[in-house]
Amino acid sequence: MSLPPNILNRIIQENNERDDLILGKFAYPNKLAKRKHEESLDYRSIFTRDADRIIHSLSFARYFDKTQAFFWVNSDIHQRRMLHVQLVAKIARELAIVLNLNQDLVEAIALGHDIGHVPFGHDGEKILSRLCNKHGIGGYYHNLGSIHFLQEIEMQNLTLPVVDGILCHNGEKHHRMLYPSHIELTWENHEREIQKLLDSSEKNIYPKTLEGSLVRVVDTISYISRDILDAEHMGLLKFSDIPQSVQKILGNTNRGIINCLISDLIKNSIDCNYIAYSEDVFSALTELYSFNLNRIYLHEDKLQPLKIIEKAFGILWDKYYNDLTQKKTQSKIFVDHLELNLNQIKTRLPNINSLEKYPYARQMPEIIVRDFLAGMTDQYFWELAREIDPSLVFHPETVY
Repeated sequence: MSLPPNILNRIIQENNERDDLILGKFAYPNKLAKRKHEESLDYRSIFTRDADRIIHSLSFARYFDKTQAFFWVNSDIHQRRMLHVQLVAKIARELAIVLNLNQDLVEAIALGHDIGHVPFGHDGEKILSRLCNKHGIGGYYHNLGSIHFLQEIEMQNLTLPVVDGILCHNGEKHHRMLYPSHIELTWENHEREIQKLLDSSEKNIYPKTLEGSLVRVVDTISYISRDILDAEHMGLLKFSDIPQSVQKILGNTNRGIINCLISDLIKNSIDCNYIAYSEDVFSALTELYSFNLNRIYLHEDKLQPLKIIEKAFGILWDKYYNDLTQKKTQSKIFVDHLELNLNQIKTRLPNINSLEKYPYARQMPEIIVRDFLAGMTDQYFWELAREIDPSLVFHPETVY
């Protein structure tokens, strides 16, 4: 049931007036946001609607069993993607309040930024990317995958500032000072940046809003010390193993490091048109990332299971490519991917009520197979792989 026009218009007017009072001069206002396909307004801010669409998407639900860093353990306490994106959204929203930025915009970007991550984290992404190159469709980038899932597969019709922030996030690239890109925020420029990513002519693209820049920086804050905490729970290392030069500046606990990074960011970013750290904190942060890279992200314990995972990716690709091209409609690539998404879409867009009318279903088979694999949770991936080859097992350590 829709609200009466007089009540709806009043709410919209009051929301705009509230923005004018709360948002700083460098914030992105709700009233400027555009969708590729315009829609009528409702009582929520336009970015709140985007956040709601992301939370209720099929892709968001799969965060619950997608690996953050440690795919080779069973544990109830180390973080998966679901916790990570919640941490990013929480920290980014708190910082947006202090910096007078658009809280709803940063929340929507944060919640959607890792949708495109594949099973087994960055390691799984590298394996899938090699498969994609082998089959002639170019590499796989999870940031591009995030907006592809939300916009093309699930047809969420998000606003451009949210889509831009998701596309341009990169928690593995660190900057002491991050300005919003000077490129104009238009759908045409957005498509050009996507093409540059696809043809590898440009890999470092930057958000066009200060909110997107904030989320990009907070992505690192949310995982850098939490990954150490998870590693400590697993017995891989301790916070006391962090270089003394880093401990002296950032601290030696998860809580302390996060607080230090946030406080420094506020001090160096407030009332500014950029997001920045001080020199000494940024230097310590880059040293801490190098420590994590050597002691966690490149840890030798995952080398053996990675060989098995790579074999499983190849088996699943071949199986579902054959099922798709041979139109085996009972296959899970139809039932659990194409039809599942279509059934969700047609509740919102009744005219798209068959695969023939579903634009995504006309993509190349290689693209659809890639997306089916990328969208899987770790557990679902193994269930399908072991149906084909029961010998595909490894024995992860259990940590509670």
